[in-house]
Amino acid sequence: MQNPDPPSFDFENQLHYWVNRLGFLLRKEIHLRFKAEGIDLRAEEMALLIHLLQDNGQTPSALAEKTIRDRTTVTRFLDGLAKKGFVEREVDPYDRRRVIVKTTERTTALQPKIIAGVCQMIAESLVGVDEKDLETTKRVLKQITGTMLDMRS
Repeated sequence: MQNPDPPSFDFENQLHYWVNRLGFLLRKEIHLRFKAEGIDLRAEEMALLIHLLQDNGQTPSALAEKTIRDRTTVTRFLDGLAKKGFVEREVDPYDRRRVIVKTTERTTALQPKIIAGVCQMIAESLVGVDEKDLETTKRVLKQITGTMLDMRS
C-alpha cells in the first residue's frame, strides 16, 4: 500500500515561524553587538542578567521559571556567567541547601552599556513599525504565550 501524501502545510505563513525566526535573529544580533563592544555575552545569558539586575539575589530555580528554561540549562548558563565574572553564587544564609545567584561589580559596571545596547537594537528593529500595530502584536503574543503556559500546567 502506498503512503498518502502528507497534508499541505505552509509553515512560513504561520505566526510561530516568524516569532521563532525573529528570536534567532535577535539572539545573533545581541551577541554580535556585545562582541563588537568587547563583552562576551550571549542573549540567553543576558536574559538571566536582566532578571538579576531587576531583582538581584535569586535561586537558579527562580531564574529557570522566569526565563522558561529547564534548571539544567540555566545552571549551565550560570556556570558560563560565573567564569566570565558576571555572577557569583552564595549559600542562602536561611537554607544552606539553596544557592543564591548575584551579579558582580563587573556586571554593575557594564549594566549601562548592556542596557543601552539592547535598547538601541530594539529601537532600530522597530523603525517603520506603526505604534498601533506594535501594541496589537504585543497583546496577541502575550495572549499566545499565556495559552502556551497554560498548556504546560
